[in-house]
Amino acid sequence: MPRDAQVPVAPIEADAAFEQLAKFDHVVLAVSGGPDSMALLVLAAEWRQRRNGALPSLSAATVDHRLRPEASREAGFVARESLRLGLPHATLPWTDEKPLSGIPDAARQARYRLLEAHARSLAASTVAVVTAHHLDDQAETFAMRLARGAGVTGLSAMPAERALLEGSTVRLLRPLLPFPKSRLIATLEARGVPCVDDPTNKDSRYERARIRHALLPALVATGISAAALATSARRLGDAEAALHYAEERFTATLALSFGNEVFAAFDREAFREGPTLLRQRLLARLIARYGGASERPELSEIEDLAARLQAEEKSTATLGGAMVSSGSRFIRVWREAGRLAQPDLLLVPGESRTWDRRFIVRRVPEAIGPVRVRPLGQENYLVIAGRLIPGRRPPARAVHALPSFWKDDDLVAVPSLAPFAVASEAPFLEAGCELKALALSAAY
Repeated sequence: MPRDAQVPVAPIEADAAFEQLAKFDHVVLAVSGGPDSMALLVLAAEWRQRRNGALPSLSAATVDHRLRPEASREAGFVARESLRLGLPHATLPWTDEKPLSGIPDAARQARYRLLEAHARSLAASTVAVVTAHHLDDQAETFAMRLARGAGVTGLSAMPAERALLEGSTVRLLRPLLPFPKSRLIATLEARGVPCVDDPTNKDSRYERARIRHALLPALVATGISAAALATSARRLGDAEAALHYAEERFTATLALSFGNEVFAAFDREAFREGPTLLRQRLLARLIARYGGASERPELSEIEDLAARLQAEEKSTATLGGAMVSSGSRFIRVWREAGRLAQPDLLLVPGESRTWDRRFIVRRVPEAIGPVRVRPLGQENYLVIAGRLIPGRRPPARAVHALPSFWKDDDLVAVPSLAPFAVASEAPFLEAGCELKALALSAAY
């Protein structure tokens, strides 16, 4: 064990780690009550005091997953400690029905959704959520992904900053990544600050617990430290950034276009001339973009599809909720309608909802009556196909999975098709711009 492994985090180290928080108006500290997050709470509160009132303002939030009877009591403990340190606190309950399997992943997603909604509710122009991920977490994540045969992207380090959720303006920060868990525990012990112990962290039914208590100690015994694994993850993160740079330049050769998010199309020959890894990365990104709420494919499946597109002159395949069609000149990608299990959404005036993890559907307050959003479907598309410009119509199968707006049994609008409509029909498809379907995807 390194000599400084159990040395508390010094103020000068904390100042350097928390400097990335200074660009925000408000920062929400995600605190569960465990040793890692309690160290975050204490160190951040001390950092705020050293700043003498300069932004950002700080608050704490605890997600009560309602999975253990002790959780509400632990949230109360965090609330009291936050008050002692002069920080406002909020408890965010996860009240949804719990899944029968995949609880850790579902709980993580729920945690980020609740934190994101809470952060957006605060009266601040720029908001960040800060978690207590540390060096040991980085090593555990690397080992977990290595066990699954992950590539460069999967093995890359958890970034110190990213969007909290896809498309969100709320940022996620991880300032404690340079520090091992032992130093965070030492920081609490030096101040006499208590913490709680979540028994699920030691439950061998969960993958992370098995990695933490079985694999990592075995690796350490052979001389492979958590710090070495974290360093490899960081360096692979640098490699990932370089690959992203190369991918952007490869993409620029493809004449890649997005038909108002109805479908993507790119040059087949230019694609086939590219390096294998960049072809795989492009496909993975497009499938994620058009696959909606479908489960993401495995890397091995992406590899097989890229090889097939390279070998076959013409082909059609479905993967990850997306259809990939290769013709003589272009490869096209669109949402596979048969995999879309999106229920109807009822929109009230002024409301925005996420639809199939691809669109934000919205109605302005003056829009006509209650409207529902549902997939257009093949039958309804045939009814309105004549409203589109001949020769410019998108692939019919790509249209079937678009969000359409309905008033009772009457089709009111299909906003995504408005750019393809003859001039006289565009107002119908847009419903006078009162109903909107805005793509969630960021610019490629």
